[in-house]
Formats: sequence, C-alpha cells, structure tokens
Amino acid sequence: MSTPILDIVPLRSIVAIARCGGVHRAAEALHLTQSTVSAHLRRLEKSTGGTIVEKAGRGVRFTDHGSRLLAHAQTILDAHDAAVHELSSPTTRTLSVAATEHGADRLIPALSKAFGTLPGGWAAHFRFDRSAQVANAVEHGLADVSVFLAAADHPDAVGPIPLHWYAAREWAVPEGTVPVLLFDEPCVLRSPATAALRRSGIDYTIAVEAANLAGLYSAARSGIGATLLPAIDATDGLVPVDALPAIPAITLAVTVGPRVPPAVRAAVRRGAATLTAAG
Repeated sequence: MSTPILDIVPLRSIVAIARCGGVHRAAEALHLTQSTVSAHLRRLEKSTGGTIVEKAGRGVRFTDHGSRLLAHAQTILDAHDAAVHELSSPTTRTLSVAATEHGADRLIPALSKAFGTLPGGWAAHFRFDRSAQVANAVEHGLADVSVFLAAADHPDAVGPIPLHWYAAREWAVPEGTVPVLLFDEPCVLRSPATAALRRSGIDYTIAVEAANLAGLYSAARSGIGATLLPAIDATDGLVPVDALPAIPAITLAVTVGPRVPPAVRAAVRRGAATLTAAG
C-alpha cells in the first residue's frame, strides 16, 4: 500500500480556510477559485481518509481529524517556507504585500523605490483589498507585510492621513436629508463619517453601500451623493465638499511579519510613510 502524500498547495488551502473562516474567503486570499480550494479539501480527505471540515451555520468548522491535519499542515508549511526563504537566491527574494486599495497608485512606486535602496534584490508582490481584510493578513500567515487604514491609536501606526468629503462637481449639499455613499461593513471610514454627521445635526441617508473602492468611485462620480475618502486617493472626477463636517485624520498602519529582516522592515515603513507626507 502506497504512503499518502501531502502536497504543499492543498495544505496551504486548509490553513487559509482556518485563518479566513471559510472556503470563500480562503479562495480570495489565495487568489484561487472557490472550486479549486474545495478540490484541495477533497484531495486531502482522500489522502488522509477522513473528513476535514463540516458545515457550521454559514461557515465551516474543522472536525477532530481536520484539526489534527491542520496542526501538521502548519508545521509542514512553516518548515517549507523557512527552507525556501533560506535557500532562495538573493535575486528571487519577494515579499508578499497585502495593502489597502486606498492610495494604491502611490503605494506601489513608494515601496518599489524603498526596496530599490536595499542590497540583495528585494521586490514586492502586491494584493489589494479592503483594510478590514488586509489588517490581519500577516497574523494569519497570508502576507509578509500589511499596509492598511486604522484608528489613530493603532500600535503599528506610520502616520496620519487626512480625510475629506468628495462628490461629483455638479453635486451640491441638499437642504434636507444628505445622501452619503459608504463602504459596507466592516469599514474604518464608515463610523467616523456617520458620527460626524450626527454630531453636526445633519440628517443623512446611506444611498449606496459599496463592496470595493471602484464601486464607491462609480457611485460618487454619478452625482448621487457624497463620500468620505482619505487624501491619498486618486479622486479624478470628484471635488472636495467643504460644506460637510470636518473629520479627524485616520492612520496608515504597517504590520510586518517576524521573518522580514530589520533593514527590509525599516524600508517598508519608510516607503509607506511617504504617503502620509504626501497626504
């Protein structure tokens, strides 16, 4: 009887399922289709002879068999990744960077320039998502570096980013209820926006809830309402709305994994800090 083989790619999928809370989010984090991740599960179940996960409400939970496999999977992946990191030639050292969509057009050249100052040929592979998903990417083992928007007191703060209201040029604040355009939950910009409106006694309605930055831009450029954005965003087609209440700056935060060398860690933070200066 042949000995079962545990391949790295399916093992990475089940670790992502555990860390992301389900197959769908794991697929997004790994840049795979949901059916591919499900196939990885079935492959491991066939190899190990047991069920790995079972349905639990809208998500999944690991069985006893799956939990044991998960512990081994993490050990195997840690050893694999450490070996790859140690044995890779200097010209192939690439950091995975999970970053907020906000300011992406500034962040990519800023970090690329910072890496260019380092000896050894460091580079970055970027994955952009909402700050709520990016914030825990390093902790969950899905990235080497996370760059995201956070509350002002975040321990990994790099610097402040001003916030402004924006709308299409032809839009004007109405006398009655103000239509606002927001990200759906969870979102670090949503609460500051609604709290500021309430403090100012402004009646508002959430006219649009967007799942991503592109959707929010499209809604704002259509002229149906105002939205709150960090000053680092490329707001082509939009203008500031000074008639709505001012909101305190938010923070740009950078979390770096423990395997990233100190010199690279410092370069990442320097590169990210240029966005706060530009903002």
